[in-house]
Amino acid sequence: MLKIEQLQISYETFGLEIEEIEFPQGVNVVLGPNGGGKSSLMKGIIGYGHEMLNKRSIQFGEEPLERVEDIISYLPQENPRFRVLVREYITMTSGSVSKRVFDETVMHFALECLLGHSIESLSGGEFKRVQCAQVALEEKPIIMLDEMEQGLDMNYQHEMMDWICREGKDKVIVASMHDASLALTYADTVTLVKDGRAEGPMPSASVTAEMLSACYGLPLTVRRQEGVVLVYRNLL
Repeated sequence: MLKIEQLQISYETFGLEIEEIEFPQGVNVVLGPNGGGKSSLMKGIIGYGHEMLNKRSIQFGEEPLERVEDIISYLPQENPRFRVLVREYITMTSGSVSKRVFDETVMHFALECLLGHSIESLSGGEFKRVQCAQVALEEKPIIMLDEMEQGLDMNYQHEMMDWICREGKDKVIVASMHDASLALTYADTVTLVKDGRAEGPMPSASVTAEMLSACYGLPLTVRRQEGVVLVYRNLL
């Protein structure tokens, strides 16, 4: 259980204030409009940007979480690229891993043909898959992904969601997303963030069209059928 007892961030005209939120084991998705505070929430949990942090009290396993480097794997919206081969980049943050584990991870993220390529040459979707492979090899109990579906085509979006669902069986996953349909289809819990305030986490099945409409400021419909959720804007 990842618990936010208190998190307060302020910069320029924006402020984020979160109290008493608990992310359980499983896939916890954060949804909300641009500028609402999703990325600020993610950065605040890991303690990024100390000059903007007014208050931060986070617990994991009922212990204060001050140093996160051994506990949290964090994939931000953007990571810098530099001239290094994919095969080297994947293990940069995990150290040595067995050949079996390395090969299985490479195969799972369909990176076999990219191992000899430079990170600088990859497309956005290819780089995202490489970064997810890197995170997978770190084997930390919390995985945080900011806008995880960004840059991925439809096939790999579902592949990545399947991956975090497997990871969520024994880890805490916190992922901010824009695709509400994808999020509600796969998430165990959903937290809605708008104007620096959070509602949730709540079971994905309990998220209503009214909640999403209020969060995004436009009329939305939510349809659930055979395990798939569709969220779309009302045209009339």
